[in-house]
Amino acid sequence: MKLEELVGEMNRRYTVLKANKVANIFDLNNKPDATEYLPFLWVIHDEFAEWMLTESYAKSVSDIVSRLGVKARAAGISLVFAAQRPSADVMPMQLRANLGNRLVLRVDGEGTSEIALGEKGAERLLGKGHMAAKLEGESEIIQAQVPFVNDLFLASVVKMMIKEESF
Repeated sequence: MKLEELVGEMNRRYTVLKANKVANIFDLNNKPDATEYLPFLWVIHDEFAEWMLTESYAKSVSDIVSRLGVKARAAGISLVFAAQRPSADVMPMQLRANLGNRLVLRVDGEGTSEIALGEKGAERLLGKGHMAAKLEGESEIIQAQVPFVNDLFLASVVKMMIKEESF
């Protein structure tokens, strides 16, 4: 599973950080005599709800995200889990507790908002890109408007991503 490989990469990155006597990827990449410079990794897990229906996968993901949630950001690894149905089955409490920032589009009810955002409010969003964000270090929900992405743009992004190598 790619997420297990990601834990290995995170551990490798921490070895590099330690060898360079820095605490995070920002300090490493700004260090003029670093032994290695690391790129930032973004892991986007789409259709997360569908995958979470498989019991063995759900258990494995929760365990891996628990490990990644603690140290991945300092190593330059960011996780994005996308779910169209953010229910308690899809986003169990243990998993939600280990995910830092939450970005939510309009949901169908207060209960779903509490699961996805951690509090009520996402059910009152306008739709069409109106977004609520709960960010670490912020006491209030931040609202924003995200841009519309048409099919042509999306296809070009996917084509570009397919050309990139995955580790």
